[in-house]
Amino acid sequence: MKLSLLKRGSQWPLTLLVLTVVVLAGARLITLSVGARAEQMRATAGAHVTTYSRSVERQLQTLAANERGAELDQLLSKLQLNRLVDPEYDFELSKVDTAGGAPRIFVSSRIGQLDDAIVSRIRLPEGYAQELPGGYVQLALRPKAGWYPARELAAAIALLAVVAWMLAFATHDLVHSLHRARDALSLSRRQLQTTQRKLVLEIEQRENLQKSFDHSRYHDAFTGLPNRRYFMDQLDRALREVRTRRRQRLAVMLINIDRFKLINDSLGHTAGDEVVVQAARRFQKATAQFECVLARWSGDQFAMLIFDVASGDGALDIAGLLQKTLQQPFELRKHQLNVAARVGVTCIDSGLQRAEEAVREADIALSVARRHDTATAVAYQPAMGSSAASLVSLEADLHVALQRRELHLMYQPIVDLRNDRVAGAESLLRWRHPIEGLLTPDKFLSLAEEVGLIVPITRWTILQVCTLAAEWRHRLPRDRDFYLTVNVSAAALRDPEFTSYVEQVLKDTGVSPDCLKLELTEGGLMSNPGAARETLDGLHDLGIEMMLDDFGTGYSSLSYLQLFPFSYVKIDRPFVDRAGSAHANSAIAAAIVQMTSSLGLRSVAEIVETDDAARDLQRMGCDYAQGYFYCGPLEAEEAFQVLKNADSSLPTAQAAVAGDADDDSPTLSEAVVLSDETLMLPADEVAEQLREKASQEH
Repeated sequence: MKLSLLKRGSQWPLTLLVLTVVVLAGARLITLSVGARAEQMRATAGAHVTTYSRSVERQLQTLAANERGAELDQLLSKLQLNRLVDPEYDFELSKVDTAGGAPRIFVSSRIGQLDDAIVSRIRLPEGYAQELPGGYVQLALRPKAGWYPARELAAAIALLAVVAWMLAFATHDLVHSLHRARDALSLSRRQLQTTQRKLVLEIEQRENLQKSFDHSRYHDAFTGLPNRRYFMDQLDRALREVRTRRRQRLAVMLINIDRFKLINDSLGHTAGDEVVVQAARRFQKATAQFECVLARWSGDQFAMLIFDVASGDGALDIAGLLQKTLQQPFELRKHQLNVAARVGVTCIDSGLQRAEEAVREADIALSVARRHDTATAVAYQPAMGSSAASLVSLEADLHVALQRRELHLMYQPIVDLRNDRVAGAESLLRWRHPIEGLLTPDKFLSLAEEVGLIVPITRWTILQVCTLAAEWRHRLPRDRDFYLTVNVSAAALRDPEFTSYVEQVLKDTGVSPDCLKLELTEGGLMSNPGAARETLDGLHDLGIEMMLDDFGTGYSSLSYLQLFPFSYVKIDRPFVDRAGSAHANSAIAAAIVQMTSSLGLRSVAEIVETDDAARDLQRMGCDYAQGYFYCGPLEAEEAFQVLKNADSSLPTAQAAVAGDADDDSPTLSEAVVLSDETLMLPADEVAEQLREKASQEH
């Protein structure tokens, strides 16, 4: 009974609210309407009183002219204001004392003083103003019905009351009807729930049995994700749907957790398992909004099948999203780990492939991603299939490239823009492959790092460059300064004996540290900033200067310029935009040059190819430049001739290379570094040969 009363009582708050809102809104409208009407009537009365005042003034002038000597009261009494003033208005003609006395009424349409009226001062005829010392005559006017018509106000209030009552009644009736409909709906719902409960219970029991069976067969027991069998079944079904055009495009991803073996070896398999579980949870959360299948592929790999992906770029965006979920450190008991992943992606829109072929393409793309420092997500390209087949052969050839003396160095001059002289050269590694031809570093250095050959190759490069620098030092005048640069990879920085090796090479070859400079990329520093800083500080203590290479192509973090002991910044393609067009981007280049100068660093512009670019760099204040505009990569002896003739302009120096072709001075490639019997001579033997050669020349 009480509950029923409460429900009925709940109908009134909304009714009262509607009634209150209508009354308040209506009262506000009435107030505004009355105020507007009063303002309008005042404006009309003001116009009338002004008109009447002018008429009174003209009558007074006429009476004063006709009845000379008459007093002011006599003139005012003869005015016929009742004929002049509109019958709807009350009027009053009175004298106002400016000293504060009570006004004196001459003529009035009503008994008593006319309050709240519109007044207008009347100018008296000449000679009558002295009869009113300290005062003036005014005409007051006010509507007989007043400024606020009571009849209209009463009608508005009555109309408001009727409207408020009707709306309140309608609201009350509507709320009552809604309550009855809700009660009926609630009763129907309870009956339906009671009817369905037994059926739902039976269905849930059958589904639980089926899910338990399917889960144990198609899911990984450790992570709870689908296993490889389930993934391949779903991929095969999806490929059939693509063939029948029920789906447009699929994407297959293989995701590999980096450094998983290192985690297992250092922290134990329990920590590795925990990393896999946490990564699986993050991937599930990130892909909840996509129609996809996420599966456990192997110990450190996941597989993902994405349905109806828009394009290959869309698949790479999803891969980037998965990698972003791993940026937050993993909590493993007492340890915090930063975990990254490499992703191989392939898109399928024809449906002609088999499931195994689609997975193989994703695996090939993943292998390419593993070989790159920066490309952590790679989409499969048809050319990768053939390159994957030749990759095994290339890896085998790389193991014997040093013994076969197939590695070779070329040198590209670096020009000092302040005096247009050659200041040094960058050493460029090449591989003279017997079948593939001349290979640039991007074709084999990542492979060398993957198979563990990058450290020996880096040591070989530094020894050869230092040996060549020692030879050039003997052949050049003592006051001729120069330097050679060597590109150092991230794996070489992780070599604990790298600093001591460089120190020993400098000591054995007798080369000053000023002649050797090392170039490092931002990507190499990011892999392990702590170890890299320790190594670079040790090299800096030896007197070797460092260059930050390819600034502007990677993360371009200013913190690296302060965290590591860099002396130079190499600006990559200062006048070519990211799309590869040749339009000058001088504003960015000028900003980088100014920034490096403000930090006390020297700037080196790479890939300078036009005369306009060279002049722009000089105008900006860039310190050094290199590129095909000045000179392309040269052999060691050709580079020496350019450096030797650097007092003249560079084209003249290049011509001197051809003119000195009969110079029989031994170069580095002529049995100075390498012998026929061994890979290379020890550093102390090389230094001894150089000293003997110098003594013979002198």
